[in-house]
Amino acid sequence: MLAPTLYTLWAADLITALRSVPGTEIFMYADDTATLSSGATIEQAGRRAQQAADTISAWADRWKMRVAGEKTQALVLSQWARDASRLSIRVAGAEVTGGTTLRLLGVSFDRLLHFGAHCNELRKKVRPRTAHLRRMTGRRWGLTERQLRTVANGYVRGALEYAAGAWLPAASESHLTLVDRELRAAARVVTGCLASTPSHALMAEAGLPTAHMCRDIRAARQLALAASLPAGDPLRTLADSSPPRRLAATLGWRDRGPEMFARLSPGDEPLTIEERLHVSAPPWQDGGEVSFHLDVGPDGSRDRPPELRRRAAEERLESFPADATWIWSDGSAEEGVHRGGGGAPIVTPVGVTREVRVAAGRLCSSTRAELFALKAALEDLTSTPDRDTTRPIIICLDSKAALALLKNGPAAQRTPVAADIWKALQGISATGQPIQLQWVPAHCGLPLNERADGLAKEASALPQEDTPIDVTTVTRAAARSASARWREAWPDGWHKEIWGSRLPGPVEGEDRCSAIDVHQLRAGHWSCSEQYLHRIGRRPSPGCEQCGSVRCPAGGRAVPMG
Repeated sequence: MLAPTLYTLWAADLITALRSVPGTEIFMYADDTATLSSGATIEQAGRRAQQAADTISAWADRWKMRVAGEKTQALVLSQWARDASRLSIRVAGAEVTGGTTLRLLGVSFDRLLHFGAHCNELRKKVRPRTAHLRRMTGRRWGLTERQLRTVANGYVRGALEYAAGAWLPAASESHLTLVDRELRAAARVVTGCLASTPSHALMAEAGLPTAHMCRDIRAARQLALAASLPAGDPLRTLADSSPPRRLAATLGWRDRGPEMFARLSPGDEPLTIEERLHVSAPPWQDGGEVSFHLDVGPDGSRDRPPELRRRAAEERLESFPADATWIWSDGSAEEGVHRGGGGAPIVTPVGVTREVRVAAGRLCSSTRAELFALKAALEDLTSTPDRDTTRPIIICLDSKAALALLKNGPAAQRTPVAADIWKALQGISATGQPIQLQWVPAHCGLPLNERADGLAKEASALPQEDTPIDVTTVTRAAARSASARWREAWPDGWHKEIWGSRLPGPVEGEDRCSAIDVHQLRAGHWSCSEQYLHRIGRRPSPGCEQCGSVRCPAGGRAVPMG
């Protein structure tokens, strides 16, 4: 795993040498080096490309390496087809001419950046995989639907979306249709729906997103990733720049990303992206005297009555020292995704209660809001002068997801808010003060948990504009927005009347044959219906001339005259 990193350090002087070539940019991943040479004319760009090739060859000779000129590729990015035929450079003694495509790290680039060649290659790659998926099921046998969905998403869709952040936002509409065609083939295998099933019903029944939805999601994610990088990072600089487009018909993530951001934030205030955690804790750093408890016994499960859950929680809490400092944190978000807020009452050993409220962002999950609440409570606790450091600290949370995330340790945290929580926990633990984090069931009548919930709801009404949003939250919000726009565009018909604005779920608890019938019935194209069998010519009847459909195979049969 260290080999790519070591090679990058060893080849750092190659980057310095190539930067001396005018009009040339460098793209390196381990030992795969690409240069982009631009010029006002194709001749000028060619001269710069030749100078870059000579620089690479000279560097390789100096360090006892051999450049494979016969494997080198060249591509002209231009709206004029004649420019591609006028490029010829020499690399390590081999002549390299401009081709129609260039393959870089598994992605095929074409002259106009429409990625048509790449989409065609993806179709060839995915069709055998769809055939493998088809061999895993039949009308009356095969994998369950959940298993088929897992295979379709990982084995088929995963191959289609390889490096999608680089090419999918820029792909043209016609080429996206090619990708959608392969997704529909996989969806028919998963659901057993007929070829005549409308595409929107087919994809909804299979639970697969369309290529157009994935394009918008990837564009928003790529822009959020760039915005989360520090100032001066090349990708951040690229996202912030507004260069003129030479290929006017080609859009990319820098064009589609802001459109998605505007849909996620309808107001005038732009989204503020949280800076990524660039330096995480070392893996050998332990958590100190911090312990986690993720249950209160079997009676704490959701299927138990509130009285039993409360009694189980109280019995568990009675095992902790009564004279400890208690923190009860909770997070809230409207509909679980908007206007997050966190709140926490802090009860000191002498019985003094302080309350903390904090905004968690316009786009936020309940789990993230709970982390904001815990961070604010720990900051309030550590900033209190003359606080008692001899008593333990008991922290109660009703978000098992937040607690499980923190339990992974300081080195496993990937967000600044979780890393800050661990820094505060380690700072407190370093003084010899033990900390115990306990999960408690929500909405079962625990007074301080109910108060924390009320504080969180009050905090969700605080101004949210200054609270940054992390990349994961933006990506999930973009997925919800793209899905909602897709459902709104459904044509009126049987499927839309049944589901409205909802998405159908998988068919559970049924055999394969029954599941296929359910999907076909919900999609409005059932293979066992008399109407469908008549339409495909499997149920001709004497009264077929009254069918009224000129496409009816049964009605089009020759009738002998008597």
